[in-house]
Amino acid sequence: MIASGCWLQRAMCVAAGFTIWGFGQVSAEEGVQGTSPLATGAAPSAAEADNAGMAVLPKVLPLAFGSPGPQLRMPQDVVAAAAVGPSQPQILAAVSEGPAGGGEMSERPPKSVGRSLLYSAMVPGAGQLYAGSRGRAAFFFVLEVVGWGTYFNWKAKGSDIEDEFRARADTTWSPSRYLTWRTSTIARNSSITHALPCSTFVQAGIAASMSVPESLKGCAGPEVQQYYELIGKYDQFVAGWKDVTDQNLSPVQPTEVDSAENFHSKNRLSYEDRRDNSNRYLKRASTLGGLILVNHIISAIDAARVAKKRRDGEGEARIAARTRVVFTLREDSAGRTLPMLVAYRPLR
Repeated sequence: MIASGCWLQRAMCVAAGFTIWGFGQVSAEEGVQGTSPLATGAAPSAAEADNAGMAVLPKVLPLAFGSPGPQLRMPQDVVAAAAVGPSQPQILAAVSEGPAGGGEMSERPPKSVGRSLLYSAMVPGAGQLYAGSRGRAAFFFVLEVVGWGTYFNWKAKGSDIEDEFRARADTTWSPSRYLTWRTSTIARNSSITHALPCSTFVQAGIAASMSVPESLKGCAGPEVQQYYELIGKYDQFVAGWKDVTDQNLSPVQPTEVDSAENFHSKNRLSYEDRRDNSNRYLKRASTLGGLILVNHIISAIDAARVAKKRRDGEGEARIAARTRVVFTLREDSAGRTLPMLVAYRPLR
């Protein structure tokens, strides 16, 4: 058994020597390349191959049989020459060089900075995912989804309340009552500062016995919006509300109304409350739309930065330690809870 083991080891050494001999002879001291016996057609003797194989077998076998070790990557790897003997061939051994910043060498090819920026500008988080940063990709994408979900929710609520208070105005505020007051002596002696929007369409509708929504169909959208805003916002239109009363809560005719201080309407007050609620939701949705755009910009910049750092060989932990972005809630001076996007660099 011992003899068989020795002959098996010697045979492997001889094979290794024949294989390595063909690389050529390199002088480690002078850096001058010699002539390989295989290049000149001469075959090495068994003794020469045996000696060469015995010297380099421990280095060749791990590479030949795939034992674990650092992966070799060129051209980052450093090629070192190891001398076998005074008159023996030189063996080139590849020594892997670690990435800048430490950590394992990435198997992924470098990603384009421009593409990373473009992808996240279109869909926040897409550029980070392309660059290999899944955690940051999930963060920006979740912000995008939550932002759009909240935007559509607030937009829908504001629009629903707007439809509600407009329908209420169509039944509780009378354009004909207001126009009756408008032509009275009291109105001529008062300080009227606003004309009724869509008045031409409203008067035509009254003459044709049409409902208010039908009368306003031909009026421009901004004018219609002004119509429903002004009738509740300004005091001069209080005479048009059908439940207007004096200070004794007695119903009065529109021509008796001389000021909003002496005459009141509960329908007007509730109408204004609903209109304010609608405007609040619509303004929040508009503000959130701007924040969504900001999320696109910040995500694009962050994706380009991540791609550049990955190209320079930095790992995810080191990239995250530079700048962090968090989503938080904060109360303002009025006690309202507002969303905030905070970017900061942790202290070391």
